[in-house]
Order: sequence, then structure tokens, then C-alpha cells
Amino acid sequence: MATPIIRRSLAASGIRAIFDSARRLEAQGARVLHLEIGRPDWQLPPGAAEQAKKAIDDGLVNYITNRGLPALRELLADEIRRATGRRFDSETEVAVTIGASEAICMAMLVLLGDNDEVIVPEPAWHHYQVIATMAGARPLPLPLAREDGFALRPESLKAAITPRTKMIVLNSPGNPTGAVQSAETLEQVAKIAMKHGIFVLSDEVYDHFVYDGEHISIGRFMADTPLFIYVNSFSKTYSMTGWRVGYTAAEKSISDAMNRVHQYLTVCGVPFAQKGVEQTLRSPDRHAYVDQMREAFKRRRDIWLETLSGCPGFQCRRPEGAFYLFPRIEYRGMNGQEFCRYMLEKHHVAMVAGEVFGAPYGQHVRISYGLDEQVQKAAAEKLAGVLRG
Repeated sequence: MATPIIRRSLAASGIRAIFDSARRLEAQGARVLHLEIGRPDWQLPPGAAEQAKKAIDDGLVNYITNRGLPALRELLADEIRRATGRRFDSETEVAVTIGASEAICMAMLVLLGDNDEVIVPEPAWHHYQVIATMAGARPLPLPLAREDGFALRPESLKAAITPRTKMIVLNSPGNPTGAVQSAETLEQVAKIAMKHGIFVLSDEVYDHFVYDGEHISIGRFMADTPLFIYVNSFSKTYSMTGWRVGYTAAEKSISDAMNRVHQYLTVCGVPFAQKGVEQTLRSPDRHAYVDQMREAFKRRRDIWLETLSGCPGFQCRRPEGAFYLFPRIEYRGMNGQEFCRYMLEKHHVAMVAGEVFGAPYGQHVRISYGLDEQVQKAAAEKLAGVLRG
């Protein structure tokens, strides 16, 4: 019997590993404070659940067109135009996906091949590098410095480009740092990409989590070039992580190729979930909903910054967006991995080691403040007590 090929080169999720360990502790009766998963704890937007239930009752439970419900795509085209200044055709250039994760996978499988290189500014969500590897490409980490606020330096980007560079991944606001790239930086990155003919995969899932100022899409600086690939999701902004509704926009020929990948990966999305999302976009209350959510998450961020202010062994820049802290931790000679294990096993606080987001960040940890204020206060006080003890 032939031995099956196993993709050993694909790393398992470091985030899910700590999540699974936390669940095992909970199964033994422990109360774990979850700071590891990027899941916003917030009520669903008004009318979404009711509309999804109604769609089920109305029999909207079977296959739909690959790209998603036409009415939803029309609304998404309007959303994308407001964000990027560019009008994508809802019929041929917009697709509803199974979360942003599938959208990223679709784009990379279409645009990348053997020996292509992808520049990934780090620290970064590990998904980018793994999917690039699946596509046969080589991910090239571009380390960003905490001292610079994890800002992307255009001169460093230029130096990283080679004749094989095919794509730049951009995530602003960023996971795990919460860094927001400035308009000046985005404009320069756009010019560099267009000069060299490099695709920009812009993951903007945290676009509504900007605490000072407004979100700016790099799409505003890329005119009508086919080099711009837009990705977003309802998971974070609307606390719909389990609904698995993301979306992407790209030039027609690229979008067509991405849709064919989508056909073979998942066929189509979940129709009643898409109907609930459609209701969300039509709701007159959604802007107030998002504003209220953003203010609540800003308070959660500030709980951490105030509680850990001046704490020995804790160095952290003030995140401008998303809902993560990415501090450097110095404690008893432990690296980030050891410290996370210690905090989980001894204090039942679940965090993610920084090396999951890039090798140079082994002394860091990622803290997600997605859960309610009580969890944030308890966890921040516990961490402060450990570091001060």
C-alpha cells in the first residue's frame, strides 16, 4: 500500500493550540480567562438573527450562486466603494466568501505559484505565510519594530523587493499589534507596488476598530489598477465569527479566477447567514451599533494600559486599532512561549506567544481584549500581580 503524502510543512495554528489547552483545563473544572482568540464578545447587530431565522423558515437553505446573494453583493459593492473610492461590479468583481480566511486563500491560490515571493510585514497573522506556502510561493517576512510603533517603512519594503516578488500583504489595523498605517505610508506603498507591478492583498477586517481618526484603505491610492485585492469580513465588526461571511473584490479576470477556486473549495456560502448579513447592512441602526462597540473596545484597551502602566517587565505600545495588545514581557528569564504556558497552567490566563506571529518576536505575547470588561479587569490585574510579584 502506498504511503500517503502528509503536508508536514504546514504549521499547525499556534493560536488554536493554546485555545485547545485552555479548553482541556476548563474540562477539568478550571476557570480560564480567555485572551487568546480574536473573537469579539458583543451582541449581534439588530435584526440579523431574526432575518436569518426567517430565511430558514422561508426555505432559503439550499445552494445559491457561487458568488453569493445578488442583493448582498450590491450592498457590498457600495460598502467597498465608500472604503476604497473604487466601484467594483457586484456581478463580476465581488464575491461573498467563507470568512476572510477563504478570501485570502482564493487570492493566493490564484495569483501565486512556484518560486513567487510574498512580502509579509511581521508580526502578522500566521495564516498569510501558511497559505502562501500552500500556493507554492515563498513568504518573505519583513520585520517591523516596536520602537517604530510597528510602522511599515517604505524604504525597507523597497529593499525587500526582488524580481520574484509577486505580492505584498497589508493588514491595517493590524493583528497582532493593533498598528494603523498612516496615509502617507499607504500612499508610498501603493506607489511602490504599482511601479514594480506587485499585487497588494489588503486585509481590512479591523477597519471599524480605529480609536483615533478614521480607517484609510490603501485602495484609495491605487486608482483602477488590477493590482489591488480587497478583503473584509463581518466576523470582527459585527461579532459574527461563527457566521463565516467574508467578502472580496478584485478586477474582473482575477475575480473570475478566484470564484473558480471558491467553487471547488466551498461551492457557495450559507444562504440564510448571508440574508442575516444583508439585513445588517440595511439596518438604519448599524452605524450607532458600530460606534457603541468601538467605544466599548476602546475602554477595554484602556483597562489594560492603565492597569499595567509602569509595571516591571511589561513594554507595550499603545495600539491604535484592532483589539489586541502585543507587549514584550520580561519575567524570570522566560521567553514568550514559556511565559504563556506558565500563565495558563499556574494562573489560568490564556495568551498567545509572540513567535506565532514571527520568529523575531519570541519575547512578546498577544493579548486579545475581545471579551467583556470583567474578563479584562480580572486578567489585567492578575498579570500585573504576577509581574509585580
